[in-house]
Amino acid sequence: MKNQRANLADPVLLEKIDKFFELGIGEYVALPQLLVVGDQSSGKSSVLEGLTGLPYPRDSGLCTRFVTQITFRRTPAAKIGVSIIPAENASSAYAEKLRLWRKDDLVSLGLQTFADILKEVQELMGLGQADSGGNKKTFADDVLRIEICGPDQEHLSVIDVPGIFKKSTPGVTTKADMVMVRNM
Repeated sequence: MKNQRANLADPVLLEKIDKFFELGIGEYVALPQLLVVGDQSSGKSSVLEGLTGLPYPRDSGLCTRFVTQITFRRTPAAKIGVSIIPAENASSAYAEKLRLWRKDDLVSLGLQTFADILKEVQELMGLGQADSGGNKKTFADDVLRIEICGPDQEHLSVIDVPGIFKKSTPGVTTKADMVMVRNM
């Protein structure tokens, strides 16, 4: 009997890996993934734009402030779904608000639609708003999940994370933000 290795291009296997990530198992077991990491404004989103074909907004106010997981699946019918996975440490009310937010009726994800979704998600996550200590929340531990399905899609998942930065900026970022981003 030949030794058969799992084929990572197998759509069934890739769907199972995506499900494991959804369940948080990726924190305990090394699962295959494509992750683009680097300093702020180093071109991570441009690399992902080239890989995914999604038009990432260039507005500095819309730069990556949370993890974005983009999953492509080959299915007979074309559909695009967008949802938010709340952080594990989120309060129950906040987590429920994020879980209820969905966009399942999208036909395409053009530049303006994508930018509008990012703005709406930032508002839902409270980014740019002052927290109870008067500090503005710059980053969120929540995950924006985009699933793009269709007959011409390859099965691929990519993750976009905020850029690493080495110095805090008064009124914009804090040392706690640096730790949060590094932990993402």
